[in-house]
Amino acid sequence: MNELVIWAHSECRSNAALYAEVKRLAEAQGLRVTMCLWDEIPMAESRKSHGLEWIKVGDDLKKGREVLAAHGGADATHVFCVYQNSSVWRRLIVEAKKSGSRVVVSAEAPCEMCVGLKARLKRLYYRWVLPWRVGGVVKAANLFLNASGMNGMDELLRLGWKKEKIVPFGYASDCGREVAADRCSGRMEGALHILHTGIETEYRDVATLRRAVDILRGKGIAVDLACTRGKASDEEMARLYGWADVFVACGLCEPWGMRVNDAIHAGLPVVVSDGMGARWLVDQFGCGCVYPAGDAEALCKILERFAVDLDFRARLMSGVAAAHKAWTPKARAKVWLDEVVGS
Repeated sequence: MNELVIWAHSECRSNAALYAEVKRLAEAQGLRVTMCLWDEIPMAESRKSHGLEWIKVGDDLKKGREVLAAHGGADATHVFCVYQNSSVWRRLIVEAKKSGSRVVVSAEAPCEMCVGLKARLKRLYYRWVLPWRVGGVVKAANLFLNASGMNGMDELLRLGWKKEKIVPFGYASDCGREVAADRCSGRMEGALHILHTGIETEYRDVATLRRAVDILRGKGIAVDLACTRGKASDEEMARLYGWADVFVACGLCEPWGMRVNDAIHAGLPVVVSDGMGARWLVDQFGCGCVYPAGDAEALCKILERFAVDLDFRARLMSGVAAAHKAWTPKARAKVWLDEVVGS
């Protein structure tokens, strides 16, 4: 294999920094790297990773086939980072395989990202419609990099993926707002500072966090809670990461949760629900705790222990340091490339 073609979903920092590192590493190994882009929606400069040149394919089958003609064949590996969204890209995946190329799919496992009736309808769609839509992709691909970590494994198996083809991976972003990770001392005498970020949609279940905070206060524990509602500037986010003692992500169903990465890179221990893919990162490194989604009492017990137990807090901070070191785009790029070009 002497050529790597990455078909990216977007320029978003959730993966673009990783791709930049992959490109640098692959070219250092003598591979030619081509970058294709599906999402042509304009994106704020702060959400992009610079230095990448893209072939903008979008949903244009003709453009995609031109890329395959120029960069396909047995000497190429094609990594498609979207497969459910676009019927055009599903066709390109099958055609890349027919050309003799190695094909890797990198995507999230099916996830409702909603609650109530809409979630129930989506589950029916995933069970009865999606297997038919992606059947050709599942057959063509050599490997599936699960951007949801270990979450969604059952759903992927129901789609027809073989267990041995599924590799948990997650996301590796470069938040650009790192602060010192030594936070074990200095706040035990004051209020516990809890941070939640992002838009407060129903599936992110901020109500459970607020109930847990109310229980803590009822026990006489001083708590300050900051919720950004997705409206904070980069400067404000940097201040909040420096202010906080712990970061809480309480989504009922979220394939990963990019702010978990941001918090760890900012030196914060994290508490996440078991409905989030990023729990895999927490389980791996001990950089925080996982609680059952929607359970305010369980969340309260974790936060209470964090507020009063210095040794517990120190153990989590040790995990934060390990996760921060291992989960940068530069570190993850080698893991990604090893998986993608493997036999």
